[in-house]
Amino acid sequence: MAITFDPETRLDHMADYLGRFHLNLTFEEGRVQLLRLRLTGYKLAAEIGDGEARARVDEMIKKGYENLGEHWKRNVEDPYDDPCRAQYDLLAELRSYVYRDLSEPFMAFIRSEFKKIFVPTLRLMTELCRSKNKYTWDQVKVQLQEIMTEIKVDVEWEVCDAYMEQYLEKVSGVLKIGPREETGTG
Repeated sequence: MAITFDPETRLDHMADYLGRFHLNLTFEEGRVQLLRLRLTGYKLAAEIGDGEARARVDEMIKKGYENLGEHWKRNVEDPYDDPCRAQYDLLAELRSYVYRDLSEPFMAFIRSEFKKIFVPTLRLMTELCRSKNKYTWDQVKVQLQEIMTEIKVDVEWEVCDAYMEQYLEKVSGVLKIGPREETGTG
């Protein structure tokens, strides 16, 4: 099979992967993988440049959550259904990693992927949350820094912020997000 950078083809490959990804991962790893795949999917939808591609990504990921929940016989919700609540839930879950008895391979994975998955996901959720009572991105960053210190993750915020600005600029059209006030209570 030839490698292609065509976004439509890459979405097709992502859909194929989402049909079976849950079979080889733990429940927690599957949830993290779905966060990563949505970030990638939104970039591909932006390259395609239409709302139909975004709807396709959302539908594929939603099916991935259903498959994961059915496979593990556990309830799992798509955090993008309510990004405001998910913002709080994800921060609480990340904080819990310090106190839970998680395997070292899983924690190594979390540390290595933290800035590629959790930082962008929480930034995107901050942008997608329309509530006036949400955390601002600066408030989220403070909490992320505390969590990263506890689980021993090094992140250069300047690099992350620059990447996120580029990412948000790229996906803002398909996600219908734009400049907003940075007010919120948290």
